[in-house]
Amino acid sequence: MDALLGSLNNFQMNEEMLYLLLILLSTVFMVVSVVLVVMGTKNPIKRKLEQIRSESGAEKLKKSSRIDNTLESLSPMMAQSNSKESESLRHQLMHAGYHDASALTVFYAIKAVCLVFGLMIAALLYFFQPEMSNLHLAMIVSVGIGIYIPNLGLSRVVSKRQRKIRGGVPDALDLLVVCTESGLGFNSALRRVADELMISHPDFADELDTVCSKIKAGVEMSDAFEELVERTGVEEIVGLVKMLAHASKIGGSISQTLRDYTEDFRDRRNQEVEEIAAKIPTKMIFPLLLFIWPCFFIVAIGPAMLSITATLGN
Repeated sequence: MDALLGSLNNFQMNEEMLYLLLILLSTVFMVVSVVLVVMGTKNPIKRKLEQIRSESGAEKLKKSSRIDNTLESLSPMMAQSNSKESESLRHQLMHAGYHDASALTVFYAIKAVCLVFGLMIAALLYFFQPEMSNLHLAMIVSVGIGIYIPNLGLSRVVSKRQRKIRGGVPDALDLLVVCTESGLGFNSALRRVADELMISHPDFADELDTVCSKIKAGVEMSDAFEELVERTGVEEIVGLVKMLAHASKIGGSISQTLRDYTEDFRDRRNQEVEEIAAKIPTKMIFPLLLFIWPCFFIVAIGPAMLSITATLGN
């Protein structure tokens, strides 16, 4: 025992030992991943589901089953213990257009990969740039970027998709008004609008097609549109959902309801544009003060100041 303690005290961690430790950890991680992949592929429940799927003819999958099994096997290691945070991430993935059941697992896998890359960058900085100023700060920043860059990317995708859907709402409302006033029923008009918007606004057209499928399957129109708001996170169509639900309950004209809402929506958009235009002069003050006015004064007063300086010097 004393000899073991003495050897531990004499043990020194040098650069070679750190390399060996990193190789050991990488090997252990690879072995665990392979074991989890094998466990996922050998799962009898998954094999039975694959057999049923192949017998029913529904074997056209968008992703490889091996990748799905791998991610599902790794999901217990990456899943958050906080259910509220997982639910919030699931809603963000839904707003981004990822409606698959494995979307949350894939997101956690991407976070794990980014974290590993961040740790690798921090290790490279530690080994190859030991004399770098603010080394610890750079390592912390690299690990932090690896942790938070998937969330930032997801937020960017959500905002981009919501912006595209908002851009398609006015065209969809105008087409709905035209179709309903021409004699089409609301479901037929909604299907026609979804087909017409497939080229210009594919994201919103896909959501409208989902609404049509739900209504055709027997879901109430108001419930289908409320689920549309929940899937997209676009609050601009909440008023439309309420007006359509009210019109369907009291038996009012849907075409007139759509026309009234379209006019209100157009007025609201005009007011938003006018508000943005009214803020422009205030936002232009700081660039004028910092960049334009100093150059103007140099050009306008500079020659006169040089002449005055030359005269006083003589």
